[in-house]
Amino acid sequence: MTRPQIPTPEQCEELLASTGTPEKTVIHSRIVRDVARRIGRDLKWLRDRGPNLALINAAALLHDIAKGESDHAAAGAAILREHGYDEVAEIVAAHNNLDYSGELPVTEKEIVFIADKLVKEDQMVTVIYMYDHKLKACADDARRTKYLKKRKETALRIKSAIEQETGKNLEELAIAE
Repeated sequence: MTRPQIPTPEQCEELLASTGTPEKTVIHSRIVRDVARRIGRDLKWLRDRGPNLALINAAALLHDIAKGESDHAAAGAAILREHGYDEVAEIVAAHNNLDYSGELPVTEKEIVFIADKLVKEDQMVTVIYMYDHKLKACADDARRTKYLKKRKETALRIKSAIEQETGKNLEELAIAE
């Protein structure tokens, strides 16, 4: 019997536990999952063929499974590939560094990326706050500043695309039930 491509919520929780993911990270990931699910659900209502909500749920919940490791996105993706979850791994690998041109419709990858940028630890924040906070902290590191500015531009393109598709402010959409 082959394993499904997308882990169930229970399998996601088991993976987080088996890898020793700290509770603080699990709480963050659950909030990111909830935010991503709300964004994905709103986009799904607007399209005949919307984003895959099961894929969004799994990728968002597992995006920081290797948090604390060097290049945790790549390390997390490797763990997921070992378990046969290649599609989820692809999203996890991109959740920290994604190139996005602004094409519509946004995909599961962009949804998880932006949901992660709306949650700092266990608190909801704006995209601007998330990046301005980080940029201020590394103002004396030109290379890191350049990298963060590029990521901020990507996040703002995704924010704009989602707002264009939904007609709603992203931060409001992310907290709406």
